[in-house]
Amino acid sequence: MPKVSVITPTYNCKPFLSEAIESVLAQTFQDWELIIIDDGSTDNTRAAIERFFNDPRVVYIFQENRGLACARNSGFKAAKGEYLALLDADDRWKPERLKETVAALDANPDVGLVHAHSLRITEDNKPIEVVKRDNRYLSGNLFKAIFLRQAQISCPTATFRKACVDTVGLMDENLARMGVEDREYWLRIARRYPVLFIDKVLAYYRIRQSSMSKDTSQMLKARLYVIDKYAPEGESHQDLRRLALAKIYRDYGDELLLKKRHAEARVQYEKSLQYGSFSVFTMVNLIKCLLKI
Repeated sequence: MPKVSVITPTYNCKPFLSEAIESVLAQTFQDWELIIIDDGSTDNTRAAIERFFNDPRVVYIFQENRGLACARNSGFKAAKGEYLALLDADDRWKPERLKETVAALDANPDVGLVHAHSLRITEDNKPIEVVKRDNRYLSGNLFKAIFLRQAQISCPTATFRKACVDTVGLMDENLARMGVEDREYWLRIARRYPVLFIDKVLAYYRIRQSSMSKDTSQMLKARLYVIDKYAPEGESHQDLRRLALAKIYRDYGDELLLKKRHAEARVQYEKSLQYGSFSVFTMVNLIKCLLKI
């Protein structure tokens, strides 16, 4: 039985998938299985990666297209490892990625999830920047920080115990085509387990123009869904709900302002101020919208 099950969902990602697989094969820690969930690809993905099937640790599962959360859940169900590590088909790992995260979980039996830095890269592998992290929200009990989007967990560095899945369940398939399914899952884990950060760059996170996260309106819907799930209107945690809404509408305003969509951005900043306390940053950007700067 492998120590780690690597879960790699893929959908029409043939140009990058081989790199992802090769980065698993190159790990200094070798006690793993790689479960590739082909979520209904139409780009001849299987033929492109069949050469890797000679390694008995590589498992290929094809399913009808159902979305990212559903594909990851299929991987969770098939996994035999004590730990689960996520690697999307367009990302890749540094060779020591599994060694570092496995050692951290082995040494900290109370911790549910470990994560680390990742380096953003372009579609043609050019480095951009290390994903920024706020040092105040890296380790510990991070539920509130994740909910308020203060804590950022880089998906290709996340390794967690299979026992977490047994405790908190599978990913929310309502988010399968909306996004933020990973953040919602970190929320559930962080509500029950401490999180630990490894201060090293362990993965490469690819920025693509076709990325789901580029659809800002869809991401807004997904984020509002998560807020309603964990802090419904009229129930407990209303202060947390207001803070989360203020942050989300400010972020959406920022996205629209960058695109010079001043009128739409103004609406979002006004909503942010309505839900949150006074923010100089939000007010400055609201003035930019009014002046169309």
